[in-house]
Amino acid sequence: MKVADVLTNEFLVRYDEATQRLLIFTLKNGQPTSDVPIVSRLSMLEEMGKTEASRWVGETLLILIPTTREKLFDVHE
Repeated sequence: MKVADVLTNEFLVRYDEATQRLLIFTLKNGQPTSDVPIVSRLSMLEEMGKTEASRWVGETLLILIPTTREKLFDVHE
């Protein structure tokens, strides 16, 4: 899969109570681009603490948005 295939301005973020995981799906035209989401276990986020966990989730989303990827993270494809 190419990087361009996962970059998007649309996301579905869902917390799965049963598995205690945060799931981030990238969307294109309102549809998931893959059946495989970005997954963060609640236990991992708890270990990070609220500040680092919030930073990780925020940066994960921002790095997937083409404009913020380029302007904030200076990543050019």
